[in-house]
Amino acid sequence: MTSTIAQMLDPGALAIVLSGTVIATAARCGWSDMREAASALGSLGESRFDADENRVALARTVHEIEAKGPLGAEASLPPDPSLAKVVDAYLRHRSIEAMHTVRRAERAAREMARSAAIRTFEYAGELAPVFGLVGTLFAITQLTPGESDVVGSTMGAIATAVLSTLYGVLTAHLIFIPLARAIERQGEEEERAREHLIEWLGAHLRDEELVHVPHIQELRRATQ
Repeated sequence: MTSTIAQMLDPGALAIVLSGTVIATAARCGWSDMREAASALGSLGESRFDADENRVALARTVHEIEAKGPLGAEASLPPDPSLAKVVDAYLRHRSIEAMHTVRRAERAAREMARSAAIRTFEYAGELAPVFGLVGTLFAITQLTPGESDVVGSTMGAIATAVLSTLYGVLTAHLIFIPLARAIERQGEEEERAREHLIEWLGAHLRDEELVHVPHIQELRRATQ
């Protein structure tokens, strides 16, 4: 088993596939998208959004507003930067509409960054098999007529050619494309959790605004 795996390792062929794919992907996407992809890859498997921690912070915000009203509230902002901007927008403008305006802008920015990262890995998945073929062609060019060990050199070139094609297919379908889907799934999960908290916050703030409207207070007293 070990010898079989060793036979399938060709550092030169692997270097051609990986380096060619990275360079070509950077040329197609640009360094900005490459940075987004690297950032998304670095946080993959470790959610940047802690729903419980942010829920506690939002509950404190609601409690502060209930106790002092939106004008007097001095709530601490949640740790998530996007949620912090949403809460800050409400505290600054005392408007749920302003809060949702910031919410939409932040969501659009996150989706743009996530799309750039996903697109980058998808491009890499498309390009990896191409550079597998490049490695194959490179291996064929190494055949030198007139060598003393023609059989040995031919077999070595064929092995490199086959492995280059194999590396291209495997890295595309076992690394780059799965990474794109993993980033997409994690982003969607975080987005659902974040949106759920914002909806919860908005519902409580609407109720709190009704409490502070004078004619609603009179109506409530009249019905008691």
